[in-house]
Amino acid sequence: MNPIPPASPLHSSLQKLAAVHRRRLRRLSLLLFLAVAGTLLFEMMIAFTSQDGTNLLLLGLIGLLMLPLVALLGGLMWYLDHRLARSLNTADQLLRDCAPQAFRLASIERASRDGVLAMLHPLAGHSPAEPVHALINPSFRWSPPPRRETEVQVHCRELRPGNELVALQPDGVPLLGKVVDRTAYDRQRRMLRIAALVLLGAALVGIGVFGGV
Repeated sequence: MNPIPPASPLHSSLQKLAAVHRRRLRRLSLLLFLAVAGTLLFEMMIAFTSQDGTNLLLLGLIGLLMLPLVALLGGLMWYLDHRLARSLNTADQLLRDCAPQAFRLASIERASRDGVLAMLHPLAGHSPAEPVHALINPSFRWSPPPRRETEVQVHCRELRPGNELVALQPDGVPLLGKVVDRTAYDRQRRMLRIAALVLLGAALVGIGVFGGV
């Protein structure tokens, strides 16, 4: 029976991001554990010092509610870890399999919940001839792009909307992102703003109607 070969290490430029990912997960796990343990300890102190049957019953109820809460938090941590690990593995494959293309990266919007919208200008004599829009760090803020223009080496299977990419800066720090269609991106953001305004208006109307009853 052949032994299973060990997993190959990540590309050298991604190892620091992987270390940050593991450190943040450990801190988040510790914070959640302290919050749950502190809540239970606080309720136990109240229940045992007051010696009231109601507080003991409340302690038991909180303990029962904590079980699905801990399971939910554990599932959330697993999903977060899985998603971040997948992003790193995808970036590793792009760096190993795709030839670099030289671009000049310029941020054209401030950082938002979705990430930083940037424009990739191809250098002279390189394809494609037209600039490409990319959303840098669309999910997690690992390494924000610089505010000034900088030359990057882009690794991407095909520069089409929806495809993920890795842009290596001159100092070797990678920027993870994906190619986007600027028109579709602006339309989506506009629809989200309209939906938020509609929900806010409906909430204000509901407060006004029910508040006056």
